[in-house]
Amino acid sequence: GGGGGGRGHDDLFNMFFPGGSGRRGSAGPRRGEDVNHPLKVSLEDLYNGKTVKLAINRQVIVGESSMCQACDGQGIVMELRQIALGMVQQLQRKCTECGGQGHICETKKERKVLEVLIEKGMKHNQKITFRGMADEKPNMEPGSINFLVQEKEHDLFKRKGADLLITKTLSLNEAICGFEWLVTHLDGREIVIKSKPGEVIKPETLGGHPYVKIVSQEGMPSLGNPFVKGNLYVLFRVEFPEDGELSAESVSAIKKALPNPSMDLEYDEEEVEVCHLDAADVKNFGKGGAATSVDAYDSDEEGAGNQNVQCQQS
Repeated sequence: GGGGGGRGHDDLFNMFFPGGSGRRGSAGPRRGEDVNHPLKVSLEDLYNGKTVKLAINRQVIVGESSMCQACDGQGIVMELRQIALGMVQQLQRKCTECGGQGHICETKKERKVLEVLIEKGMKHNQKITFRGMADEKPNMEPGSINFLVQEKEHDLFKRKGADLLITKTLSLNEAICGFEWLVTHLDGREIVIKSKPGEVIKPETLGGHPYVKIVSQEGMPSLGNPFVKGNLYVLFRVEFPEDGELSAESVSAIKKALPNPSMDLEYDEEEVEVCHLDAADVKNFGKGGAATSVDAYDSDEEGAGNQNVQCQQS
């Protein structure tokens, strides 16, 4: 009947202006905006878990809200503007009386303490959500407050997923003869990392990659399954002695002890030139020779570039 037309009008209105004064369908009220707060967390707290109490200030509605008279609760007002003789443009703008809410109400600030649970194994940028705890606004469902976990840098451990990495510099003696060192873990436990008998730590792998070993299941707890832990990677660096640091006696003893010593060559020193090595940087490879500018020669001229490539005949 006649009532159906009115309802249809309301539904159309709601399609274009959700949260307006028309009858709401099953969609429910609009949600307010979410609020994001960064939350700095130490690696220790992400390893052990922690509850943090945080105070927030939020706006709450006092008493009942009333419909805005200026816009009849629609949140928008229509204006007619003449753009030419006999031509009128209809514009809509947000109602300034109610800030586009459609309702007017009294609000107050409320201080609320939230208990934020940092779970074992939580990751950087992970969200901890408190639904409906953002500011209350009339005729709207309050948004959420999200705390975004910001993992702090750690002096000793680097983290990736559930794995941890630690860098250890060994002396050449330790790398060859063995080592043990004490590490205080993120839960305060002290663990000793010790080489196996005969284990040799190299400065790098054959492919030139850093030399890495792992201590199984001494990484981070897995989120939601904290008894399963990742691995603790140890990236080794080996410090060799400086030039002249070893005495002749030490060198002689090491030469006897280590396999494959340099064999003495037989040659005539008057006929063979003996060359020593200087310090260098591989970045300069290709920059040697006389400092002549390539631009000085026109490469189009045949043979122009060959002027400085003459062999000296002795």
